[in-house]
Amino acid sequence: MSFVRVLAIGGVYLLACGGWMLLGTTTMMRSDQLSGSLGADVRRLWGGPLVQEAPDFSVKIPGGEQSRKVFPVANRVKVELGLEHRRRGLNWYPTYNCDFSGEYTLFNHEEVAQKVRMHFKFPALDGTYDHFSFRLDGKVVTLPVDPSQGISEIIEVAPGQKRVVAVRYRTRGLGEWRYKPAGAGRQVQDLDLSVTTNFAAVDFPDGALSPMKKESAGEGMILTWQAGDLITNQDIGVIMPDKLNPGPLSARITFFAPVCLLFFFLVVGTIGILRGIGIHPMHYLFVAGGFFAFHLLFAYLVDHVPVHGSFAIAAVATVLLVTGYLAAALGRGFPWKLAAAGQFFYLILFSYSFFLKGMTGLTVTVGAVLTLGILMWVTARIDWFAFFGRPKPAAPDGAPRPPVARRVAEDGGMLSAGG
Repeated sequence: MSFVRVLAIGGVYLLACGGWMLLGTTTMMRSDQLSGSLGADVRRLWGGPLVQEAPDFSVKIPGGEQSRKVFPVANRVKVELGLEHRRRGLNWYPTYNCDFSGEYTLFNHEEVAQKVRMHFKFPALDGTYDHFSFRLDGKVVTLPVDPSQGISEIIEVAPGQKRVVAVRYRTRGLGEWRYKPAGAGRQVQDLDLSVTTNFAAVDFPDGALSPMKKESAGEGMILTWQAGDLITNQDIGVIMPDKLNPGPLSARITFFAPVCLLFFFLVVGTIGILRGIGIHPMHYLFVAGGFFAFHLLFAYLVDHVPVHGSFAIAAVATVLLVTGYLAAALGRGFPWKLAAAGQFFYLILFSYSFFLKGMTGLTVTVGAVLTLGILMWVTARIDWFAFFGRPKPAAPDGAPRPPVARRVAEDGGMLSAGG
């Protein structure tokens, strides 16, 4: 093989890399632009992340304008989160329905009646709330409600009396749900909060309180937080699991394509050397085109076909293109089945590892080490000097000859003696 041919193959490889960089950038820009515009539409319809604070209770200090906080002696909160992924453009958004129910028990330890001022903030100032109710000791209280202002009420509590304030609503959110158990203060007493989900892949925000108990409930989970007398600034929260987004996934697979092609070129070149088959740079060019077809098909099929279906169609198309071309162009002497196996491993398997979170690096590392070992083993006895058309340097006088040189010398002596 001449040095010019090696440069030509390198030029083909760089040309393919340029095409993949352009396709990957285009796919990422399409995804980002659609995500920006369509994401705003999703937030207008479903809202954003919800942060619910515990209601604030306080009493006015006699003889002044100051007030002091009153802490409920019991906090009973039940939440149901129903995840419903919504697709817009090339992205999935983790939207959810939230059913909130909170009961807060007030107890007057004083010898005189107290007028407790309550203020309840809604989790989203511009949100939409259904099935809303405000109850005092089990009885519905009709109040003017403005989500941007919250609910304010004065509750009279007689000495030694308990009064239960209950708030319930149904709303929608996006991404994650949080609850501040201590509200605007830092202390919460007798907390019992449960969150029921319709998904099992539960995750929690950084710095949030971990649940004391996790139980499976059908396809979802029941998470429980309990505390007797808690002082904290931390939130309780649940993050909705993301669904695989076709746009960013397609872009990542496209940007990784040069690695796949490099491995395949090494395999094809090694087969040509071992079988003595001349492979022209134009053959490499069409092989690179067959690889590029996989990413081009996948990038635009995901707009109309589910992501796994798009991947399968693109995979079948590229294998037929590349292996069919190699079998037709290089003849029966070329092991096209081995080339098909190599394409499946380096292109299909490597690309599919992006579907499995955290497995891409391990897959590529194992594949690279296996490839290196196999190539070192099958090419260990190749005379690279002869292959590249250069004279082999002579061994210095008295220096031991390498095994290959010794065998050649011995074979030559036997031929001379036989003659």
